[in-house]
Amino acid sequence: MWLMVPLAMIGVVRVCVVLVAADLYDLSLHRSRPLPYAPTVWVVIPAYNEELCVARAVQSVLDSSYADVSVIVVDDGSTDRTAEVLSGFGPRVRVVSQPNAGKAAAINTGMHLVGDGLVMVLDADSTLSVSAVSRMVAHFADPLVLAAAANVKIACPRGVLGWVQRLEYAVVHRLKQGYTVFNCEYVIGGVGSVFRTSIVRACGYFDTDTMTEDIDFSMKILSVRGNFDWRIIFAADAIAYTQAVPSLSGLLRQRFRWKFGRLQAFYKHRSLFFGRSCSCLLSWLHLPYTAAGEVLVLFEPLFVYVVVSATFQTGWFTGILLLCAVYTGVTFFTIIGDLTEPWPSKLRLLSLAPLAYPLLMVIVFVDFVAVLRSLLTVLRGYRPAGRWEHVERTLTSVPG
Repeated sequence: MWLMVPLAMIGVVRVCVVLVAADLYDLSLHRSRPLPYAPTVWVVIPAYNEELCVARAVQSVLDSSYADVSVIVVDDGSTDRTAEVLSGFGPRVRVVSQPNAGKAAAINTGMHLVGDGLVMVLDADSTLSVSAVSRMVAHFADPLVLAAAANVKIACPRGVLGWVQRLEYAVVHRLKQGYTVFNCEYVIGGVGSVFRTSIVRACGYFDTDTMTEDIDFSMKILSVRGNFDWRIIFAADAIAYTQAVPSLSGLLRQRFRWKFGRLQAFYKHRSLFFGRSCSCLLSWLHLPYTAAGEVLVLFEPLFVYVVVSATFQTGWFTGILLLCAVYTGVTFFTIIGDLTEPWPSKLRLLSLAPLAYPLLMVIVFVDFVAVLRSLLTVLRGYRPAGRWEHVERTLTSVPG
């Protein structure tokens, strides 16, 4: 218990430092790009039984303000009408069908069909903002940038769980801006992630032996190229939209895949920890801290129990009030500083700031269950590999 108190204080200081760095990131967005850069962009959309939403994902790409963009949809053995609903889009959309082989394999099929330039991976149940591709391309005008993650927002959240995820995404992605400033980003997420096609080929494409092919490939880039002379970044101004998971059971399944896949990637690329191929901030601080955080999640129920028990036994409610104040403060400054949020949306999120602690504790509970399940999975000797993991969604399609 006494160990968790200083660790919690370190965590608060870390978040504050990263938020200040995020403000510096905002200033960098207004700087001019080094040179005009107008590459061809391919958007690869892997799809398995996505007849309800894949057409909307494709249309969001075609509506892009960037002209030189084409779409490759890989239908990975769907048993519904996925291929049929994609007919009629014209020559800018290519549909490829293959026997079911998993999401990573479907992405690789699309990657093998692209030429030189940039390639984006977009989930079939997600969409892009009109300016997303253009803003992504601007980041790659810096020749040192190898990959970039999009700023993913929850579209049209509904119910408590929907708004919990909306708030979580806002906070997490604000922190990613700070990680980019310190050049210690290590996750290029699957929704709207962009890569130079040259680095995809140099790394041998996506691997199929982990549950989170995006984290695995991001760390693979760092293993191959390091981050001294190259960068992988978060593109805050490139907005993509995804849907909230509406049920607790669905959220638990999603987060198990995320947690177990992250642990798989950590073990697979363990040479990045305390190594020399990447900066000390990444190898000696950020990655070990993140890995330790996954373990400490298992002690979160004990921490909450001790705090609540001590509060009621002593009648000293300052401890809980202080926790709520910290979460509220972090959430408030995160949302206020986010230049990508329009004010109507920002005001709705700010109204949730006083409830940030109990709301985000829902995610802590989900993470606890996901990490515990991951541990039990390891102890049973089961090693799930890359496969499709569908969860129910709030909407049948995502508003662009």
